[in-house]
Amino acid sequence: MSELFECFPYIQNEHLIIKKMTEDDLDALEEMTSNANLYRYVPPFLYKKSRGNLLAAIRNLGGREFDKKRKIMVGVYLSEEPNRLIGLVQMFDYKKRSNQMTIGYSLNELYWNRGIATEAARLIVNYLCNDMSVKTLKAYVMPENVYSQRILIKIGFIEEANTVQGENWGGKDVSDLKVYTYKAL
Repeated sequence: MSELFECFPYIQNEHLIIKKMTEDDLDALEEMTSNANLYRYVPPFLYKKSRGNLLAAIRNLGGREFDKKRKIMVGVYLSEEPNRLIGLVQMFDYKKRSNQMTIGYSLNELYWNRGIATEAARLIVNYLCNDMSVKTLKAYVMPENVYSQRILIKIGFIEEANTVQGENWGGKDVSDLKVYTYKAL
């Protein structure tokens, strides 16, 4: 069994491929990061950045950030279009002592309401918990983002009673965030 951060994830099923982004994904990433509907519920990570900044982000996320064991950001692709980036999955804030990690995901608006985000999130949970033996996953969601909450519940996350404060979510200085937890068996 591989260790987390030992090799970059490549996850595939009959519908999706989740893998490292490349410079060829720049146009699709720019399309996603300039969509206000997509980013109204998330922190402004990569939001409305220049092409140069996005290119640097692709390089850093697949290089330095991974090598320093800070975060894993992978692209989501349809199996029928394996070279067209349609979404992102983030895995970050790994706490080795408690064997816990935080996940997040976003999908190009053209692909909403098809079950793709649910499937991608489910694949990441399986990868982290079954293949990498992570015991606890966390996800943070703005209360208004009911679709993301439904996805998390559908794949086995449980809403915690407490909320936390997040900075710069949805363009707000400070926002309340719902906390969801997944415990591996």
